[in-house]
Amino acid sequence: MKTRFATLTALTLIGAWLRFSGASFGIPGLFRPDEEYMINPALSFVNDWNPHFAIYPAGQMYVQHAALWAYAAARGRSSNFRSLYEGGSYPMAHVVARWVSAAFGTATVPAIYFAGAPAFGSTAALASAAIVACSTIHVLNSKFATTDVAAVFWLVLALAMLLRVAKYYRLRDSLSAGFFSGIATATKYPAAAIALGIAAAHLGGRRRAGGSLIGLAADPRMYLAGLVMFVAFFCASPYVLLDWSQTARDYTHQRVFVLEGVSAAGYGWRWLLLHAMRDCFGIGMEALMLAALVWALFRREPGTLSTLAFVGATFSALLSSHQLFYRYILVPFPAMALLAGILVADLIAFAVTRLGKRRGGALVIAGFAFLLAPSLIRDIQLDLLLNRTDTRVLALRWIERHIERGSAIAEIDQTTPYGKPPLSVSYRVLPFEDPKLLRAKGVTWVVSDSYPPLFYSRGPSADELAALNAQATLVFDADPIRNDAPVPIFDPNDAFYVPLQHLSSVTRPGPRIRIWKLR
Repeated sequence: MKTRFATLTALTLIGAWLRFSGASFGIPGLFRPDEEYMINPALSFVNDWNPHFAIYPAGQMYVQHAALWAYAAARGRSSNFRSLYEGGSYPMAHVVARWVSAAFGTATVPAIYFAGAPAFGSTAALASAAIVACSTIHVLNSKFATTDVAAVFWLVLALAMLLRVAKYYRLRDSLSAGFFSGIATATKYPAAAIALGIAAAHLGGRRRAGGSLIGLAADPRMYLAGLVMFVAFFCASPYVLLDWSQTARDYTHQRVFVLEGVSAAGYGWRWLLLHAMRDCFGIGMEALMLAALVWALFRREPGTLSTLAFVGATFSALLSSHQLFYRYILVPFPAMALLAGILVADLIAFAVTRLGKRRGGALVIAGFAFLLAPSLIRDIQLDLLLNRTDTRVLALRWIERHIERGSAIAEIDQTTPYGKPPLSVSYRVLPFEDPKLLRAKGVTWVVSDSYPPLFYSRGPSADELAALNAQATLVFDADPIRNDAPVPIFDPNDAFYVPLQHLSSVTRPGPRIRIWKLR
């Protein structure tokens, strides 16, 4: 018991260190897209709790609002907490909201242990906790003030109740499963796929309890779980229904991307197996998770098929979408981690019976540690990288030192702003065109951002570069990619300039930024 507690405590502390370190990356620049959609509504809630934005549900916005208020109150600003985040202090709101995500990410490590231990045993639960603690995609998103990691935490609690429904088939477990599922869905819509797993758990639970599956139609448990899920969702994100016109507009807008969007890494099974899972988890951990999904079909512990049903529902949604981000794999991730823990525990049990307790257990644990090690190394590299100054910050500092305020600056490819240095309003920014025309308009400076792995920073075309070489002098060049290293692997659809694989191939976050002075 003491060994298990010490191991879980160590995993939780490691998880906290990995997630909180580097959470203030890029400040004062705000270089994580989508955070503003959460933080701005969280700051704006006064008498009106309507976020006037339904692409994300409001659950996590309310949590961030509470955290921002609490942080300000601790500094004596409770009466007007927004004043702490005004003007140049606004980036602090991003840091506080990122701490909230890091806290949810850290709490997920012990949560998945307590979800898995009663159903699958402490060995399996500790293996699952180790996978969550070291998962690079989970560590990375724990540093973002977005919805993904908080949704994973609530999903883990819903999975815990799902497993109890399948094993014990008690009313209180059904109600708890509905509650946590509703909160998870109010945090991130795709979490609603857990409803299929809960329905499957009720089927399995009733069968284990000796009841007929036909009689399930007259059993109120499953219906009550669904009702509680709906009520919890409504209470945590009420304006999805109360402001239906806004929801319909945002849904229509988002539907276009889901059905017609183009994923730079492709979509379907190729995207899932050859890109998302491989790049997010590494080949070794991907193989373990896929093997665990197959093993769960034969293991048939109470709750394994229900967990598989949830994974199948999320995979089905991912495979049918054409607008895909790697972070979407976080929705089925806790279920896959639970099933992988079962496989590890079974391998240990098999090795112990064949090779003895000490030798067999040590062999499997060493193999499991070997699979985890690349993720842990990437996590440490990620934290070191995020703590280095971003190229966009370097470029901004250079501009503020060398270019007079009020000067005109031409930017190449203004349609994608993510890779640009955050210029203040004291500079006049124009789109790039022929250098002769720029000079006639009084423009002396040209800025470009380029990053081959990401279409968000296309850089100058061959013709544009030739014109600049002929008529301008390159005065600043911050290139983070090492030329003699493996090509870093990114989520090609995400405008975040830090890789998931080959992190040692880049020297700092951000794209390559060049500044020319027209001659």
